[in-house]
This record gives sequence, C-alpha cells and structure tokens, in this order.
Amino acid sequence: MSIEMMLGKAAAQAIVGTERVRKVEQLLSKGNSTGKEALAGLQKLAVGDLTGAAGLLKGATSALSLAGDLSPKVGMITRNFDVIKGATSSVLSMAAGSNLPLVGAAGQALQGALKDAQAKFGAMIGLPGDAVDAVAQLAGVKKLSFGIDSAGRGTPHLMTMTANNGESFHFNLSTAAFDKLKRATRYKVASQERLNRQEAQQAVSQGGETITLTGVIFPRFGNGMQQLETLRRIGDKMDPVLLTTGYGKVMGRWYLHGIEEEQDGLLHDGAPRKQSFSLEFGRYGEDRKNV
Repeated sequence: MSIEMMLGKAAAQAIVGTERVRKVEQLLSKGNSTGKEALAGLQKLAVGDLTGAAGLLKGATSALSLAGDLSPKVGMITRNFDVIKGATSSVLSMAAGSNLPLVGAAGQALQGALKDAQAKFGAMIGLPGDAVDAVAQLAGVKKLSFGIDSAGRGTPHLMTMTANNGESFHFNLSTAAFDKLKRATRYKVASQERLNRQEAQQAVSQGGETITLTGVIFPRFGNGMQQLETLRRIGDKMDPVLLTTGYGKVMGRWYLHGIEEEQDGLLHDGAPRKQSFSLEFGRYGEDRKNV
C-alpha cells in the first residue's frame, strides 16, 4: 500500500472514529434511555477506528524512508495530516468532557503517532515537525476551526469523497467541479383516516437524506475524460463513502446511488467537448446496531 493510500485510509478511519465518539457523547447526554451494552459496543468500535488510524500512521512513517522524492506529494500528505490532527483534537476534547478514558487513551496514541509521522516527514523535506503546518498553508490548505462537525481545515476542493480503502476523489476545477448541491431530508409520517374528522398524523421514522451534485466537465481543458470513470470505480465497490466539504465540515457516510452523464459537442471521433453529470448520494443511516 502506498504512503498516500495509508495516510488517506488513516484520515478516513480517524474521521469515522470521531463520528462514533460524537454519537457516544450524544447518547450519554440522553441519560438512561440507551443500554450500557450498546454504548460499550459503540465506544469499542470508536476505539478500534482510532487505533487502526494510529497503526496506519505508524506504517506510513516507516514507509517514508523508502518513499524517494516527496515533493509532488507534499500537498496531499499535509492535507491528510491536517485532517487527522483536527479529528484527534475533537476526540480528545469529547473524551475529556464525557469521561471516556478508553477513547481518550486511543486519541492520545493517535496524537503521538501523528507527531512521529510529521517529524519524520519534516525531516525528509528539510523542516522540523512543528513547521509542517506552514508547508500545509503553502500547499493551499487554509486554516479553519475544527469543531465537532468539522474534518479539519479548509482545502482548495469543493468536496472530498473518501472510500473505506483510503482512496479519495477531490471535486475541484481540475477534476469534476459541481456548481449545484441539493440536499433533501425526509421524515416518515403516516396518516390515519378517521370518521368525520381530519386525518391523524403519526411520526414513524426519520426517513432518509439525499445529496445531489450537478456540474460540468470540459475534457479538453485539462480535466480529461476519466473523472466519471474514477467515480464509477469507487461506486462499483458498493461501500459507503465519507463526504467532507472543502471548508472542513464532515457530512458523514453516504452511499453513491447513481451517476448520470450527458455528452455534448461530440468531435469527429466521438469524444465529447462537454460532459454534464449528476451524482446522487443517500445517507448511510449508521446507528448503534449497524456500525
């Protein structure tokens, strides 16, 4: 596995772990309505995610020695470092506020692995570990605060889609930029007819959410014709993906439901001058019994 893949997967696991810790915190705030076994199981999964992220970071740190020239990869590496750093800070804050010692220990282990990785990377590019953040800014990573719902600091991407195996697709002007995002949230409410009275309404479930992205790709202006094929390859795996906005908000895990493509302005060999696309994502619906 390449360094980029290991770091991408570590960042994805760190964010998933952060999401699970946040759910534990939310469930604890509800008092005794949640069983101890369910809370313990969710906390165990969160610790596993954070521990796995730390292990991947250690593996990436070891592999740095054999990486060769890292100059072309500085932006990608520092962005992943930045995401992991933000996730770790959020986890440690929530662990301290909700008295979760196991989560806190896993967060500290991840923080230590991150510092080691940054120090090794900094040494290889000729900078001390605490100067890696400066490199991140030079690579285009703008700083934003990392709250409970954030993925780290802003990036020059509109959105990043991360698969479970660490593969990432960045929506931007160099790949597939969308110009419209539509998000729909539905609530299941059942109607019951009543004699000589208005219908009775009963809330059944939270329903689901969908996100639809629409945009245009111009292959001849540097984007190439493989962007949608890359998205199809990720979708073919039939696994949930993590969506993170360019300004740092973690939107959680979603399934890629479908990809629509329309080609216009065909050249003599059939190559399109313009590819209009629409992507639809459905909320994964992760809960205590399906994590």
